[in-house]
Amino acid sequence: MDKLYEGTISCKAILENPNRICSYLYVDKKKRTKDFHYIIHLARQKNCKVEMMDRHQLDQMATSKTHGGMLLKAKTRQFEKPPKMDGWSVYIDGLEDPYNLGSVCRTLYAAGCDGLILPLRDWQHAETIILRSSAGAFEKLPIYMVENDKAFIQYIRTNGIPLYCAYRNQAQSLYEVIFPKTCCIAIGGAYRGISRTLLDHATQNVYIEYGREFRNALDTSSACAVFGFEIMRQRRK
Repeated sequence: MDKLYEGTISCKAILENPNRICSYLYVDKKKRTKDFHYIIHLARQKNCKVEMMDRHQLDQMATSKTHGGMLLKAKTRQFEKPPKMDGWSVYIDGLEDPYNLGSVCRTLYAAGCDGLILPLRDWQHAETIILRSSAGAFEKLPIYMVENDKAFIQYIRTNGIPLYCAYRNQAQSLYEVIFPKTCCIAIGGAYRGISRTLLDHATQNVYIEYGREFRNALDTSSACAVFGFEIMRQRRK
C-alpha cells in the first residue's frame, strides 16, 4: 500500500532504507538546502521520481503545513517475525500511543539496541507521526512483531535467549546485573505492566534504583533509556 510521508526527517530516513520502495519525491521548488540536495540525490539513486512543485500544491497534498516543503510517496513498512538475534533486544507490550512508540524507538536506537519486538498491531495509520517523533529512528531500528506474549515466549525459548523483566518483586538492581551478549529486556507499556506469562519465564527480574523514595514507575521511554544506556555502558567496558 502506498502512503504519503511528510517532512525531511521522514523522507530521508525512508530513502536511506534499502528495503523501502519509493515512487515519488515531491519537493518545494524554491527550497535549496544541503539537506534537500542530499535527499534528492538519494531519491534518484533509488530510481524514485523527483517532482518540483509550488508550496501551495504541497500544502494541498499534505495533511498539515508542517511538511517543510517535502513529501514522499512510498510503500508502507512491513514487519517480520524476529529472527535469531545476536545482541540485545527489548520486548514491550501495551504501547498504544504513536508518540510514545516514536520516543521509544529514538531512545533504543541511540542506545544501540539490536531489535525492538512488539505484539502484532497495524501502525500504518500512524507511521508519519512515529517517524517524526522518533527523528527517523523508527525507520532505522530493527522492529519485529509476534502474535502475543505466548508467541514471544516460544521465540525466546526456541532461540535460547535469556529474558530480563523490568519488575520490582524478587528483583535484582539493574546496576548489579551483568547482561549477557544476547538477551531480551521486557518492559511494560503505559497501559499495562508485564504479564504473568512473561514473569513466569524470566531469567531474572530487574528493578531501577531511584535517587530518593518514589513508589511510581518510570514511563516506558524513560525505562528504555535507563536500561539501554546501562547495557551500552557494560558493552563499552
